[in-house]
Amino acid sequence: MRFSLVLSTKHRVQELERFLESLAAQTCADFELILVDQNTDDRLAELVKFYSQKFPVLHIKQTESGLSRARNQGLQHVKGELFGFPDDDCIYPADFLAKVSQFFNRDSAWGGLIINVLDLESDKEAMLHSPESAGVVDYDKGWIVGMTAALFFRSEFAFKVQFDEGMGPGTPWGGAEDVDYLYSCLDAGAKTYYDPEIVIRHPTPSKLYSISQSIQREYNHGRGAGFLMRKCKFPLSKVLWLVTNPLIFTPVFIFQGKVRAAICFPGISLGRAQGYLGNLKIHQKALP
Repeated sequence: MRFSLVLSTKHRVQELERFLESLAAQTCADFELILVDQNTDDRLAELVKFYSQKFPVLHIKQTESGLSRARNQGLQHVKGELFGFPDDDCIYPADFLAKVSQFFNRDSAWGGLIINVLDLESDKEAMLHSPESAGVVDYDKGWIVGMTAALFFRSEFAFKVQFDEGMGPGTPWGGAEDVDYLYSCLDAGAKTYYDPEIVIRHPTPSKLYSISQSIQREYNHGRGAGFLMRKCKFPLSKVLWLVTNPLIFTPVFIFQGKVRAAICFPGISLGRAQGYLGNLKIHQKALP
């Protein structure tokens, strides 16, 4: 099965080269890369020229800001039977695309697959605090495992579903656009499965960012999550739980020695509350 891989990138060069090298090493070579380049210069020109000789690359220049906008631009060019959204700093193991293809070939009833994301250098979770078990993805499970780089769908959903361009990096609601996209695919009929045994590699955020950057990052993601809660009309009881949950677990993580993660939790709670209330204000302003 042919893959269309929609990748939006900005600023990163060495990390992108590392990912492109992992693509060139795939045992399944039936794929195209749709590279949405948001750099204002030509820093990627040599990379694109080199790797275009190894596999098909559609290089799209888009200087307008917004990750969701860039991904929507890429979705317009999907030609494969399957599509996904690799991050520009992740790595695909050599047999990764072959495993994803085998999953979809085994059962045509599945419209989507979510895989696991492990650290670049170890077999520890890079993104999930609590690993989820394999199984059908619903809204609750999707809230936990819905990371964009882990999502793969059949191409029919590339034409049914777009990212909300008012969400994600480059907007006031700086996260949860991935979960929102997953929810939209589920609503569009994409029966989706989570398989933690199929993995990609991705830098663990705490290894990339300083403490202050991590706090800001989690706060931004929290704002997006709060926005999504309101957008999807989560019950108030669930909203209260999701807002207060990080605060409840702060002392638990400190006791477990996970201090760095714990100090980000208050920002997550604050961001979720602000995102939810901010979205509420937007809806109120829209009323006649």
